[in-house]
Amino acid sequence: MIGKILDERYELIKKIGSGGMADVYMAKDILLDRVVAVKILHGNFAEDEDFVLRFRHEAQSAGKLTHPNIVGIYDVGCDGDIHYIVMEYVEGQTLKQYIQSHPSIPIDTAVRIAIDIGNALEEAHDNGIIHCDIKPHNILLTGDGKVKVTDFGIARAINSSTVIDKQSILGSVHYLSPEQAAGDKITEKTDIYSLGIVLYEMLTHHLPFEGETAVSIALKHMQGDVPRPTKYNPAISPMLEECLLTALQKDPNKRYDTVGDFISELKIAQGFTTTIYKPASHDFTAMTRPIHKAERKPKKISKESKILNYIGNMPQKYIWISMALLFVCCFAWAFFSFGSFWSSQNVTVPNVVGKPVEVAQTTLKKLDLKVSVDEIASDDVPAGEVISQTPIAGTNVKAKRIIHLTVSKGGSTMLIPDLKGLTLSQAKERLDKLGLTIGAVENGNDPDKPSEIIISQSPEPGSKTTKGTRVNIVINMKQKVSIPSVVGMTLSDAKNTLSSLKLAVGTITSSDGSSIDDASAVVVSQDPAAGETKSDTVVNLTVAAKQKAKKNGTVNISIPKGGNPRQVDILVTDDNGRHTVYSAKANPGSTVSKDVSGSGSVRVQVVIDGSVVQDREL
Repeated sequence: MIGKILDERYELIKKIGSGGMADVYMAKDILLDRVVAVKILHGNFAEDEDFVLRFRHEAQSAGKLTHPNIVGIYDVGCDGDIHYIVMEYVEGQTLKQYIQSHPSIPIDTAVRIAIDIGNALEEAHDNGIIHCDIKPHNILLTGDGKVKVTDFGIARAINSSTVIDKQSILGSVHYLSPEQAAGDKITEKTDIYSLGIVLYEMLTHHLPFEGETAVSIALKHMQGDVPRPTKYNPAISPMLEECLLTALQKDPNKRYDTVGDFISELKIAQGFTTTIYKPASHDFTAMTRPIHKAERKPKKISKESKILNYIGNMPQKYIWISMALLFVCCFAWAFFSFGSFWSSQNVTVPNVVGKPVEVAQTTLKKLDLKVSVDEIASDDVPAGEVISQTPIAGTNVKAKRIIHLTVSKGGSTMLIPDLKGLTLSQAKERLDKLGLTIGAVENGNDPDKPSEIIISQSPEPGSKTTKGTRVNIVINMKQKVSIPSVVGMTLSDAKNTLSSLKLAVGTITSSDGSSIDDASAVVVSQDPAAGETKSDTVVNLTVAAKQKAKKNGTVNISIPKGGNPRQVDILVTDDNGRHTVYSAKANPGSTVSKDVSGSGSVRVQVVIDGSVVQDREL
């Protein structure tokens, strides 16, 4: 891209930065003969209409902001398939670089920088714009002491009809507000929380929440307690600490109502007043001393003079005790930093740059050296690798010397989460929080796992990737099977038949009060009935005791001739009891023929006019 001219006007000179969705180049505006910054959308996003719309919306939103603490937007355009934004070129360093190069930032300086950021946000909020991505990486410090807020890349108008959703939240997780982490509605108070995190980092040189994954850090923003900043920097005044903790309340309703209120409280906490306060105008690249607070009185008394006067009025014994304690602290610091003074063992520091931090620690400890580790974000060095070391390789030091390692904790890269066992909606929610998306969705079949859950994915869990990566998944959609009819089978046979088709037997009930544990019981009904269904369907059965085999026979009776009609009764007694199967008057000389049957032991009796004339078994 170097040397390319966009729309015959903007000549790209050199690449000066890269973000999650765009690269930034220093360029020359040929028409106006001035240096500008050009932000170019990454090629893999250029075909995504949503990204392009969001990219152009950045220019439209930020372009109407005019403020000394906001990077100006000059132009927006498209040259072929290259979408770009032209911005004010700011020469200097990011606030993140300034923090990393200044282990101890004066409190006044940190507060003044935060106030300048707040002034920029107040201007944006007054124009209905929320930044949503306030972090040190998006704050520029110029050589003449100006603070510039840039990258309103995910800003949205408050009065827009489109509500910010989880997919629009692209801010760094270390500076993410609890409502952003939870995917809730974004308000101006989101920027107040993020600004509070930035000020916390400047004052303490620590981030309130750390973790191994972006998800774990986001959860801490939602659930964890913010460590009091005085834990790391006792010089912070109680008023300033309470001011900062108010901005970092998890409930947005408990934070300041506006960023203007936050700025006012910061000024009061540090003794700045609205009438005499002026933005910082110091060279950040050379600053080594705190910015002194202005006084109302014409004659100013320096802090050094106040300290000397205070010491001069102290009792002499306290002065000697303080000096002794100071000497002990200095000796302890020197001992642990530079090794054992009396040790005769000299160690040549090995080169561990580029090695995994675990390997580097083992190597140094084997040489009787101590190790301290400081992690910083890096897009160029894989997470867990040593970026730099102090002292450098080849230096001769005493044993027990502390070797300071700067280790990469990764940049825009992240690890693919494990989605197996989740539903499609659960997987989408988890990927949204990480800036990832669902890719191809295929159907699979695993009869041993529940239906409609993810059973495999690509890339595999734990793979390194970047935001915007699509994760392909396979969902368990069980095949349909035909439920057989088991009515008339014994309970044992019915169970075996259903099990062979991966169908489960549900409840078993008895229609005649017989035992449902009797394997020889006969199935008299089933639910659902025979037909097509999924392989994980449960079939409920109703059973009855198995009926014994029936015996059949025929009874033939001849009625004597003459006389009156006779009363004929035929009785059958079997395992089910005694019952009458025939009862009627028969004329003289006629013949009575009747088929009879019974279960188990069957006995047949023929009774004529009350007298048993036949008694036999079938």
